[in-house]
Amino acid sequence: MEFIKQIIIASFTGILIENTVFSRALGTSTLISVSKNRKNILGFGLCAVYITTVTSIICFFIDRLINYYKLSYIYMPLIYVLILGFVYIVTLLLLWKFFYNLFFRMKKYVHMSAFNCAVFGALFLNHKYCSSLAEYIGHGIGISLGFILAVYMVSIVYDKLYSENVPYSFRGYPLILIYIGILSMAFYGLVGRQLLY
Repeated sequence: MEFIKQIIIASFTGILIENTVFSRALGTSTLISVSKNRKNILGFGLCAVYITTVTSIICFFIDRLINYYKLSYIYMPLIYVLILGFVYIVTLLLLWKFFYNLFFRMKKYVHMSAFNCAVFGALFLNHKYCSSLAEYIGHGIGISLGFILAVYMVSIVYDKLYSENVPYSFRGYPLILIYIGILSMAFYGLVGRQLLY
């Protein structure tokens, strides 16, 4: 029961308090490309939750192995890239072998999910601030769900940000960044204090 409680607490922390887009500006370019079409959100979200959770579990055990070395922080980015690459390849192979019809629809989501700054940042945040397997899993799930929340919040107003009523110099990308900045301030007001991580 304590394990599930830690997962839930870490998940809510990752979703609301430590939202990677609104508190750290990680994955903003992926957020903008996914939010263009609301049909992409579900497929991308499923892949993001899967990849972040699986890599967080693997990283928990890898972190325990290499934390004893004095200069392990030097090799950490390379190790995390290798883990992400391994999960990416295994995921594509499993989809191709067992779910061939689904493979062609999900392939683009696996690409965007695996090589995303929010997923990569989640691994570093887990390494630095999580101590148990439950926290790694919960924080991984929470970060990906928080990213999906951010994508959905941007996709709601995406068409309005390209409206003819908006001055040409602000239309599109500049206004999206301003909107994300305003949402970031709102999330920071929700937290009401310094970030945990």
